[in-house]
Amino acid sequence: MASAEDEVLTGLHQLLKNIEPTLKSASGSLDVAEDVLLHLEETDESFHKHDFVKYIRENIETYIGPLVDEEIEKRSISGAPNSVSRQETLVQAVAESAVESRLFSDLTQKICSSTSSAANTLLRSLDEEHNSMGSDEEVESQLSKRMSEGASTCGSSFNQDSLRRCSEQFHCIADEMDCRKPIDIRRDALTRLCHVPPSDVMASESWSQLRVSLMDALADPDPFLSHTTLSFHAKMFAVSNYQIMRETYTCLAEHLIRWFKSSSQSLPSIYEPLDITKSEVVLLIKRIRLLNEFQCEVPSIWVRYPESFLEVIVDSSLSLLCLQLKLGKNSNNSDKLTALHFLSLIDIRANWFRKWLHGNYSRATLINSLEGKYQPVLQDAVLQCLTFCRDSLSKPKSHPHHTPQDGRRTTYTPNEIRYARFVHSLCFVSRLLFYTGGRELFPVSIDIFPHPISVQHLLISWIQLIGLAKSKPKHGHKAYEPASLVCKAICNLCLSNAFVEQCVGDEVISVLLIPIRTWLGKIEPSSKRYSESCMLHIAEILACLTSTCAGRKLLLHGSGSEKKSAAAHVIAEFAQKSLNSKLPSGTLQSAGNIPSYSVVGAFVFVCRQMYNVCEGLLLLLEYNLHQGIAAAWKQAHEKWGDSHAVPLKFDDSNENIDEQSSPTQSSSRNLVLWEETLLDNLLNFAATPKGLLLLQQTGAINECVAYMHSRYTKKLQVSKCEKFGYGVMVTQVAATAAGTSALYKAGFLRAIIHELWSHLEHATDEIRMTAPRPFPLHPIDRSVHKSFMGLVNVLSSYPAVHELFYQQQLPNKTSYTFREMPESPINLIDRLVMINSEAKIHALFNYEQSHVFGLRLLAVLACHLDSWLLLETQYNIQHTLLELQKNNRTIEGYMILNFREIIIDRLSIERNYLLVKTHMIGGEGERLLPSRSLDDNSQQRRQRHYVWPLFYHFPIPKEYTPTIASQTSMKKESALSRFLASSKSSEKNRQWLEQLRSTFCKVMKTAASTVRGGVLIETIEKTIQALERMPEERVFKKTPTRGQFRDSGSASNNNLQNIGVKLAIRYGKQINALKANPETAAANLVTVLRTCSQFLAQQQSYSSVLKLTSGPYPCYDWFVSSIFLMVSGSKDRSLSILMKLSELLCSGYLWPARLHASIHLSEGVRASGIPPVFSCTGHHVELILQAEHPLIYSAFRMSGYTPSQITQHWLTQCFWNYLTWTQVTHYIVTVITMGCDYQVYICVSILKHLQHEILSHRQTQDLQVFLKENPIEGFVVSEWFDYMNKLEQTYRNTVLTSMRNIA
Repeated sequence: MASAEDEVLTGLHQLLKNIEPTLKSASGSLDVAEDVLLHLEETDESFHKHDFVKYIRENIETYIGPLVDEEIEKRSISGAPNSVSRQETLVQAVAESAVESRLFSDLTQKICSSTSSAANTLLRSLDEEHNSMGSDEEVESQLSKRMSEGASTCGSSFNQDSLRRCSEQFHCIADEMDCRKPIDIRRDALTRLCHVPPSDVMASESWSQLRVSLMDALADPDPFLSHTTLSFHAKMFAVSNYQIMRETYTCLAEHLIRWFKSSSQSLPSIYEPLDITKSEVVLLIKRIRLLNEFQCEVPSIWVRYPESFLEVIVDSSLSLLCLQLKLGKNSNNSDKLTALHFLSLIDIRANWFRKWLHGNYSRATLINSLEGKYQPVLQDAVLQCLTFCRDSLSKPKSHPHHTPQDGRRTTYTPNEIRYARFVHSLCFVSRLLFYTGGRELFPVSIDIFPHPISVQHLLISWIQLIGLAKSKPKHGHKAYEPASLVCKAICNLCLSNAFVEQCVGDEVISVLLIPIRTWLGKIEPSSKRYSESCMLHIAEILACLTSTCAGRKLLLHGSGSEKKSAAAHVIAEFAQKSLNSKLPSGTLQSAGNIPSYSVVGAFVFVCRQMYNVCEGLLLLLEYNLHQGIAAAWKQAHEKWGDSHAVPLKFDDSNENIDEQSSPTQSSSRNLVLWEETLLDNLLNFAATPKGLLLLQQTGAINECVAYMHSRYTKKLQVSKCEKFGYGVMVTQVAATAAGTSALYKAGFLRAIIHELWSHLEHATDEIRMTAPRPFPLHPIDRSVHKSFMGLVNVLSSYPAVHELFYQQQLPNKTSYTFREMPESPINLIDRLVMINSEAKIHALFNYEQSHVFGLRLLAVLACHLDSWLLLETQYNIQHTLLELQKNNRTIEGYMILNFREIIIDRLSIERNYLLVKTHMIGGEGERLLPSRSLDDNSQQRRQRHYVWPLFYHFPIPKEYTPTIASQTSMKKESALSRFLASSKSSEKNRQWLEQLRSTFCKVMKTAASTVRGGVLIETIEKTIQALERMPEERVFKKTPTRGQFRDSGSASNNNLQNIGVKLAIRYGKQINALKANPETAAANLVTVLRTCSQFLAQQQSYSSVLKLTSGPYPCYDWFVSSIFLMVSGSKDRSLSILMKLSELLCSGYLWPARLHASIHLSEGVRASGIPPVFSCTGHHVELILQAEHPLIYSAFRMSGYTPSQITQHWLTQCFWNYLTWTQVTHYIVTVITMGCDYQVYICVSILKHLQHEILSHRQTQDLQVFLKENPIEGFVVSEWFDYMNKLEQTYRNTVLTSMRNIA
């Protein structure tokens, strides 16, 4: 016990010593000293560090903590908080229970007793220095008296009664402030009251009497009383005590309610100007402004206080706003100004209401109140919106609007007051509609309307008001123009997908389209002409609609049955005819009334929001918007070029075109901005694979990419409606040869390489002088990760690699300087990968880190087999890596077992991984790749951490070749084999094919293991025989005779083919697909490849524009190799299948070489070098992903990568290295048998199968590397047939129709 008293004494002494400066600031006043102590926790940052405070907290935790835990557990088990009243939270209930407990009472008595004893001890032992403080004797005597009052005084700190003024003094002030007392006495009493701490005022027993007197003083005509009382309320609001704030607010609100009720006859009329210089009006505005300022501030703090505080504030506020709202037809006093009128003048944008709705804590209470007894507030706001719109439409030339004046305003006209009320109501209702609970309050019933007012009714009224727009406010000019305010409100709502889904329908869209239809001449001309400002507002709303999934779907399809009735067609037709200057001429569209650049650009932007998604692009294809935009851009470019010989400088904004300028009368500045707008919209065709093909056909891809690069380097947003930057678009553009060439010319690759080199090799002088760079812990350090992923994105596709590396020689200089930076990818490979000389090693500051980076980049490039074959053919990379491994062996003096072992370090491990990876082919379990890390816990052998053998010559060690069991030669009977055996040649028609497909699906779902070997090949052959008889499937030219073949190969291409043949034969022997010896099989495969190449060359037309299309198919033919292995190396059988298959539609997608530079393609598609696998299959993969699996689609977008790129990668090499051989064969037979659209469904199924990994690697920001470097584990084609059948039912009409349009 003695130790506890000593602890209290020490802690109390330390507390008083620490707050001594604060007490000195009290200037000898006991009242101020009490107030300081009362608010010590708020003012002292070290409050909780004091020993005395820690002592109290420890006692509470020790004695009360278990009680609180027990109470919480008991209430949770009993179903709390249902047992708690509506005004209390669970925390309040538990706290109240703890405070009322016997344990709390005993603890309070104990602490108060020890504290009182310690205080008396301190008072007796104070020395002269402490007693010398002014008036300390009086202070200490009173403090001693208070401290010795025992548990009743100290325990009352819970209710803040410890420093209360005596009730007699407050009772005296309350009596003197009575409205019946003389004015001088009331003034003196009010002055004394203002000097009392707010906490004491609220804690006094006379507060109820004081409250009445304060309300009387607020309404008193005496200026001193009214203004001083208002200042007193403002002071009370500044106290951070919810009880004081609540009482102050309700006092002020109740006063205003009484004032409006008692002074209703003296209130100004709404038909008279309001003079705000009158004293009574000034005072009224000040009261409402103080109330409004508290309304705007309180949402940031009320979550800390009990729910009852929130409910009281909401109830008081809505009670005031409900005053004098007579919504019936025979209403009295409806011509007088109300509290809502004054609040609208003070807070015209209803910021208080916006803040109250922002948090869910207050939103629920507010919406419940508006649904209950305060519904008139909502009804009045809706009524104000509707009546203003109705009156404005009936008198369009006289509808009011408010423009801020420069000088101080003294009066408001009746129209301005009415307009302020409308703006406040508009903001009130539009903000309420933003939330689900607010929308549930509709429809709203109003007596003067025969039917309830729905959200659609409101939206239509607002849109009709926009039709009255005459001029658009200039940028930065704050004019409250009705159309602009309504447009902004609707735009904010239309950005919410939930709102559009619930409230926007065809009826609303039809009203939105009326101005557009009028310009198109589809509505009979009337005397009313829709201005360009109106058209700009309509376009802005439509743009916001198209930025949401629900809005875009509504515009693209609507809810009608007629396809042409969709709003997208009307918008696209207007944009098309505006671009081509083919709008119908009439009374409304006469000379000089054609749309301005701003209007045309705004509606093209709306179309862009639709065509930058796959579904929208397919719908708008018929309007050829890419051609119209490109033609308009060329025209503008020619005009600018004719008048100025200055190169175009891209601006940061495309939104400042003068809307009053027409295409025939435009300034040079408008021409430049118009040109940028067109380029920007044209560039966005590159957002989708098929759109990229259309963009390339316009011939403006170089200019578009240059424009994109200028904005990309400035880190500008793609558009006002886009959430992501240009990363995805850059990756999409880099998937084609022309796009890669444009990126290179624009300097994009050079910028990435320079940024990489500056982080990898160069550091700023400041960093080098202060501290050395830390050694990287990961192969790809965080500082270069972004540059690494940028290079991976750009070099992901083979067309990009071919365009940048084909026939390019390595520099291989004899010397390099330290500051010499690579300028191109070929220089980067030379400096970081092909380090075959001492000069290259010495020219690197960070040799190991830089070389590892280069090897990692090469490993990602080598994932694409065609890219690897090109690089290996030209640069002999494997030989260089083997030499580096050989030179990295131990010296002769440190030989182990008379063998010079390769030194195990980070570089040798990376090179070893790359050598094994590029030497072998195989899916999951078909090849073993070594680890790239030294600390692999699964590797433990001979007490070494790295168990994979290193080598410096081929063949590779046997540890990397798994043992694959050969399939039994015994033929398994199945329903498919029986069906094929019973089929006759004459029966192979459409009906037979449907039966085959049905049987094939059943067998794949139940016995997929039987679909192999002879059954699989027989299925392909007989399916081809049936497809040959169908005109819609036999779309390509008849196979020429072998006598027409011509040799179209080159030396470099032959080298590439030879390496590819070795890989294919090695893979075939490994999976036991080939029975002949490797030399014979290789010779047969070469014959098949050469024959197919010569056959296809007869149907090819080359172009010198791109390296890719300047000759025969530059890649290795993985599909031909797949067919060759499927027939066990039979040369004749594989050629027979390939020749027949070449006439069918599915060959254009399964066989990438089939349509390379083919005469069966249109000239534009052929010259672009974009294969159908990308522009069609990839396009529809993205379309289905966006509709069916938005999470996967978003993960790709956020990673800056595209599903079409990885799809093109997989399909081009026929899933080699990604699927097992069995699944590769099932993929081929499924696409041939079920239809070429199943290629799309299989790719979607794979991405759905990988969904968890895709989302996970999106978080680690290495999605591209994961998808390219890892096999597709666990995917079985047969297990996804049910899912693919569902996709077929939904998307076959769209996908198959588009795929057939390639021929």
